[in-house]
Amino acid sequence: ARRPVHTLRLVSYKLYEMRHPDEPWISQGAIRFCDAHLKRDQAGLEWGSGRSTKWYAERLGRLLSIEFDPGWHSRVVREIKGYSNVECRFIPPDHPLDQPTVRDYDPVPSYVAAADEFPDSSLDFVVVDGHYRLACVQQVLPKIKPGGLLLIDNTDWAPLPEWGVPPTWPVVHQSRNVMTQTTIWRKPDFLQGP
Repeated sequence: ARRPVHTLRLVSYKLYEMRHPDEPWISQGAIRFCDAHLKRDQAGLEWGSGRSTKWYAERLGRLLSIEFDPGWHSRVVREIKGYSNVECRFIPPDHPLDQPTVRDYDPVPSYVAAADEFPDSSLDFVVVDGHYRLACVQQVLPKIKPGGLLLIDNTDWAPLPEWGVPPTWPVVHQSRNVMTQTTIWRKPDFLQGP
């Protein structure tokens, strides 16, 4: 009984994607949440560029997108041509792609260290949807402003506590479709540290 329902949901999702070709590959609920909460005076950082990069750039004041795949990078650079508020930067991984990633590296991979370009408490919106996800989360936590948002896609890959987001950060949105679960946390206003 589960198979036909799953197939129907998958077909429905693919039809939705075809009708919304410019939307990010995150859950539809998360797309609506971001559309309502992202503002033109905000700064963002995205790991994992794609259709989302242009979409976020149209809603934020500034965006840096980090991509490890040269093909995706070239494609996204073409799509954002003419947008002065967004940069898509190619940073290859420091480790083989088939090697499991971990939370802590010494030294920190260049891809992850891109977060260090930002002062602490300077980012309004961060997307973790690329490589080295656990390490990216750890590296970027201090960079997010109090009240800022952290979006992680594919959070169904591991229990929420394993993503390393402090338990004091409330989940302000979580939704899924047949392909993915997207979770968004808000950094508490009352905290000074990560």
